[in-house]
Amino acid sequence: MTLALDRGIQILTELGNAQGLTLSDIVRQTGIPKSTAHRLLKRLCEQGLVRQNLLDQRYRTKVLLPRQKEIHIPPPDQPVVEIICQHLEPLTHQVIWPSDIFIPIDQQLFLVESTRALTRIHITRVNVQTKVDMLRSAAGRVLLAFSEPDICENYLHVAWQSGMHSQDDQQRFYDIWPAMREQIRQQGFAVRAPSYFGAPGVNDGLRAIAVPIITAGKVRACINLIWPKMFANEVDFAKKHAPLLQQTAAKISAELQSVVHNV
Repeated sequence: MTLALDRGIQILTELGNAQGLTLSDIVRQTGIPKSTAHRLLKRLCEQGLVRQNLLDQRYRTKVLLPRQKEIHIPPPDQPVVEIICQHLEPLTHQVIWPSDIFIPIDQQLFLVESTRALTRIHITRVNVQTKVDMLRSAAGRVLLAFSEPDICENYLHVAWQSGMHSQDDQQRFYDIWPAMREQIRQQGFAVRAPSYFGAPGVNDGLRAIAVPIITAGKVRACINLIWPKMFANEVDFAKKHAPLLQQTAAKISAELQSVVHNV
């Protein structure tokens, strides 16, 4: 037991000093046998202390918040995330700016993966499997705008029940939402609320534009592009990068549709 604990701590130490390590890297740097290292990594992942990025298959530590309950992506959505990852990696390399992936689960929206670890530019790290604000995040807004009215209302009902928004917030939202929804649908993307900078109590200093991934008339996921606020405003950034983000979303939607037809 003591040896296993020592080796687990050794792995965590190596991961804490790196931006991401493969299993081979860990074996080489720790001297721990490969089978043992793999078993320990699996256990550390199960405990939420380590995660393996879907994009580059590297292990990273201190990504999940302490005591954060792990969100399990429903089985039908797991291949969706994998296909999206395959498209977002080259997108990140092409435009430099990273993307996040969002999946609606139980009438809420969760950030489930990100390419932030792949960009050469310093971008605030993010806790994956984090619930995002449906009303103020770019991904939440684009999900609401491209969902059928009854589905949109279900999302909003859960948002109101969460206690994050007051009665005044609700009224203001319903006052501005029809015009905002029309604008989002016309331009094909949504932006963050001006006052929204990530999770409560955290100011990530970022702006975002987000687009939907739609199959069979249903929003299956949302993807975005993020950048530091000081770099550009939403209008200028969208002129340059929104078309490529939308093209990527269209390719993903087409591939997902093809997968469904071939099953």
